Amino acid sequence: MIAPDKFRLSSLVGLIGLSACTWVPTGPTVPVLPGTGKSLDQLRADDAVCQPYALTQAGGTPPAQTSAYDTQRRYDLSYIQCMYAKGHRVPVLGPMTVRPAQAPPPSPDPPR
Repeated sequence: MIAPDKFRLSSLVGLIGLSACTWVPTGPTVPVLPGTGKSLDQLRADDAVCQPYALTQAGGTPPAQTSAYDTQRRYDLSYIQCMYAKGHRVPVLGPMTVRPAQAPPPSPDPPR
C-alpha cells in the first residue's frame, strides 16, 4: 500500500507532467481583412480585443487538457465571431457555391 504522502507526491508529479503537455494558441490561423469603411488601425485595435477573447473561449491559459487541433479550432472560431461582430471580413466555413452561368438575353426579333 502506498503511504498517503507518497500518493500525494506521485499525484502532484503526474499533474505537473500533464500540464507540461498543454498547448496555448499564439494567435489566429485564419485571415481577416478590414471591413468596408474600416481602417487598418481599426483592424489592429479590434484584433487586440478579439485575441484575448478567443483565448478565453478556447479554454484559457493553460487550456483544458485537449488536443492542440481542438484548442486552435475553438480559438479560431471565437476569433472569427468576434472580428465579424466588429464588422470585419472573415473566412466563411463550408463549401463554396458557384452560381450557374446566366443565359444571354434573347436577341431582338429581326425587322420585317
